[in-house]
Amino acid sequence: MAGKIRLVYLDEEQSWQSQAYAALNVDFDLHIPENLPHNIECLWSEIKDFNADAILIDYRLNESGEVAYTGDEVIKEIHKHNKHLPMFIITSYEDNAITECKEADIIRGKELLAEADKVVKLKNIIIASVYKYKARKSSAEDVLISLQAKVQKGEILSKDDEGNKFNAELYLSELDLDSNVRTDLITSKSNRDIEDILNMAKELIEMHKK
Repeated sequence: MAGKIRLVYLDEEQSWQSQAYAALNVDFDLHIPENLPHNIECLWSEIKDFNADAILIDYRLNESGEVAYTGDEVIKEIHKHNKHLPMFIITSYEDNAITECKEADIIRGKELLAEADKVVKLKNIIIASVYKYKARKSSAEDVLISLQAKVQKGEILSKDDEGNKFNAELYLSELDLDSNVRTDLITSKSNRDIEDILNMAKELIEMHKK
């Protein structure tokens, strides 16, 4: 991956903001909002404008009373715009978060920010997740380029090709759910499925006629 990973850290406590900056600023292109918006819907525009590759989120963002939402609710909100962006919950209440969080896949204790030897582990977790995220995006793009080349040569796409094309297009569309592409793709896939069923029905009718 060229350049530093663009990482957003969300925490309402300035002491943890400072700790995160000290631990992560050298290795990542780091963005730490000093104040979180009261309206959770406003978070996405800031994350999108920064072009974030990953987000590290405190679980109990609402603990101080500055905002009403939790880190898990932030992940749920971001998933409305990008279903696959790497996001991690980091918390001093790891056991509670593991039990209560519904959206987060990765939950880690805040000691990873406070202890030098564990900071390395946190960095590796973030880097590995972003690498997988970008590799899957690149793979989907490669599938579409390859199939486009087939079409340009006048080749007819097989059913497997059509399936791979749909899956690649769907994944890429889920990286930007604010566009209408995903809805169009699903509608198109449904129409193709219906067409296949109708063709099968016609074949059965013809067989019975014989």
